[in-house]
Amino acid sequence: MDNSIVTILNHIFNRNKVDVTNLKAVEKDRCIPLLTSLNYSLEEFFNKVDFTDEEKGQILLSLLMQGISVKSILEFIDWKGFENVITALFDELGYSVLSNFRFKDEFTKYEIDVLAFKYPYLFLIDCKYYRHPSPSIMKDAAVKQKERTEVLYEIFPVLSEELISKLALPLKREVKLYPLILSWRDHNIQFSSEIPIIPFYQLSGFLQEIDEFRDGLFYIPLYLN
Repeated sequence: MDNSIVTILNHIFNRNKVDVTNLKAVEKDRCIPLLTSLNYSLEEFFNKVDFTDEEKGQILLSLLMQGISVKSILEFIDWKGFENVITALFDELGYSVLSNFRFKDEFTKYEIDVLAFKYPYLFLIDCKYYRHPSPSIMKDAAVKQKERTEVLYEIFPVLSEELISKLALPLKREVKLYPLILSWRDHNIQFSSEIPIIPFYQLSGFLQEIDEFRDGLFYIPLYLN
């Protein structure tokens, strides 16, 4: 990996805070165009102490979209970093996004990593940050995400005010609840229990072509009173 990428990622993720005055001229020359594409000047970026989850996600997504390999970034992030990238990607695609949404029924607490809405689709996303996930792990994840979707639907009247506000859900319209599993690892799109298991790099294409998939997918129609 290019040293300029390592320098940028080290700075973002607190492994090695960088003093811009100590950067060699060649390192500055390589960092400047990358940081300009991220809407930062060299000094502004390296003088920044803390990056929010949203900022980290946007920077990582931008680097990935510029062709920086997933494997290069993998060693710098954890499961939370992956969720940040997914949140940033849905935001970039024009979705209303809500991260780490927690709710509970009478007996159990649940959490959905990312909720993303663009009419008429409300995606309930489980982000799986595994380098080498086994088929059984992903199958189990699909079953659990389907269960979370069914529970959220059942108790939606209790959650409606918060979700309508935060996701800008339309009143007196029907939205479709689709559970998704998103994987960091590159593989073909798979299906388990009618739940799609999608690698990060194929998400945009899947969303653009969802009309071709939807008849074979599990979803729950929800009418918003």
